[in-house]
Amino acid sequence: MELSKALIVAQPWVGYILDGVKTWEMRSQKTTIRGWIALVEKGSGTVTGVARLVDSLEPLSKDEMLDSIGKHQIPVRMIESGEVDPWRFPWVLADVQRLHRPVSYRHPPGAL
Repeated sequence: MELSKALIVAQPWVGYILDGVKTWEMRSQKTTIRGWIALVEKGSGTVTGVARLVDSLEPLSKDEMLDSIGKHQIPVRMIESGEVDPWRFPWVLADVQRLHRPVSYRHPPGAL
């Protein structure tokens, strides 16, 4: 499988995705990207898994964020404090696969 897109995700969130308990990655905007993407653990320089990006939803209200904790795994205190207000767009992931051996990744200069 050759991948041209990667999603950089900090811990503990990337771990939750790879463990199959987090199916929504919350972002600051929608995306039109669909299909297989690499999952890169922020700061590690490695691809730790792959997933299919299947949808990108409209921004969630605070109440919707609280009602969907099982999908994004953000703690109540972070939602209620407003700490995660900039990240209200769910990117829906499916078919997550953890790599047995992480693969080196170099972030291209200027890439988002």
